[in-house]
Amino acid sequence: MPRKRRKRIVTEGAPDIPYPKVRVEWIDCVSDSGWATEKEFDKMKLAEPIHEGWLYEKNKKYIKIFASYDKDEDGFTFGDRTMIPRGWIKKIQKL
Repeated sequence: MPRKRRKRIVTEGAPDIPYPKVRVEWIDCVSDSGWATEKEFDKMKLAEPIHEGWLYEKNKKYIKIFASYDKDEDGFTFGDRTMIPRGWIKKIQKL
């Protein structure tokens, strides 16, 4: 049976957005309000999320990133916003 040809998807260049796209690896706290044995408590580990989006702001205390946006004649509206303390960040990589 002949293989089907896949259509090539043509992507446009970088979107008209003045923010760099980044991948952030960071450490997040974990909490649990339920009861646990010592063994269960000893197994508790910090979360290590990975977040991809656009870097809105970066300073000595924190970074602000967003994963979605809308642009119209009045400017940008941001969604999926996250603010991470700099001490919790393991790595920031430009995409």
